[in-house]
Amino acid sequence: MAGGTGGHLIPGIALAEELMQSGEEVLFISGKRPIERKILENRPFPVKELEVEGIVGRPLKDKTRALFKLVKATFSAYNLLKKYAPSAVLAEGGYVSVPVVLSAKLLGIKSALHEQNLLPGRANRLLARLVDRVFISFPESAVFFPANKTIFSGNPVRKELFLSRKREHEGPGLLILGGSLGARFLNDLVLKIIDRLFSESPSLFLIHQTGLEEYEKVKSQYEKWPLWERHKERIKIFPFIEDMGWAYQQADLVIARAGASTLSELIALKKPAILIPFPYAADKHQDKNAEVLAKAGVALVFKQEEISPEIFLERVLDLLRNNSLLQQMSSAYEGFNIAKPERIIIDEMKKILQEGRRHA
Repeated sequence: MAGGTGGHLIPGIALAEELMQSGEEVLFISGKRPIERKILENRPFPVKELEVEGIVGRPLKDKTRALFKLVKATFSAYNLLKKYAPSAVLAEGGYVSVPVVLSAKLLGIKSALHEQNLLPGRANRLLARLVDRVFISFPESAVFFPANKTIFSGNPVRKELFLSRKREHEGPGLLILGGSLGARFLNDLVLKIIDRLFSESPSLFLIHQTGLEEYEKVKSQYEKWPLWERHKERIKIFPFIEDMGWAYQQADLVIARAGASTLSELIALKKPAILIPFPYAADKHQDKNAEVLAKAGVALVFKQEEISPEIFLERVLDLLRNNSLLQQMSSAYEGFNIAKPERIIIDEMKKILQEGRRHA
């Protein structure tokens, strides 16, 4: 189960597809948000939905409603698990994980959770006490979980990212990623520099993922730009990019937040990046994620409250003009190599089941 954002859903999809290739049956449990449905549509496995929302940091009225939904979702999850009788459940994050892990515990079903971020959220710290294994994406996360059940696995990414894609342009390629929900700040920042960006780099190929809610507004602003007709063939605007393998193939540099799945994809594909962490993420976990890449020399990191359009433009152009520096940043990713995170997780889950049979 996974929910909330692509950061939780995409590793779950990667694991589900790996399991299915091995001949296993998979049931995916998620929430009911539009982005969850968008990401999970047309997948080769059945999807069940639970209605959940966040509790922490909300007004009392919203907390009460969310708590009621959590209780209701736990009854629904319990019935789902009784009906499908899974061998094990794996939580990839999001509020939907809570009722399913609680239900699995009540039913005696083996369970595990996977933490994508360096700094785990409160829900995963709580659930870690209930599950049989905890998988972490960064070695530094180990201090937050019980040592006897924690395993460094890395973060699974979709196999489709590695399929061969044609590069469709000859100039430098820039990919703007606000995550599955989009990032208004990044959208506005790019639009502020678009005129000067193409003036300085007229052969630029730009791909911009805006997020579902921001798409119409951002697209309209691009189309109002006086030089739109001149450059529109080299500007691709999407609410959500279905074929991320194609998008990464076009990019020499990626501008993004610092969500765990985005960083895992950057690591897997060795893409140089400029990261501007979301400042309101729980416990500033995106800042911690980004620090790891900055220390390795594969990304530049800027705080949202400190970056100006002028500085941003300057850094983007500096990198796009310097192929040797981009290559150096790409090579620095070698230290992150993790062999098949999805296999580490699946093989360990099978060990849990074997242990359970021996003790039965």
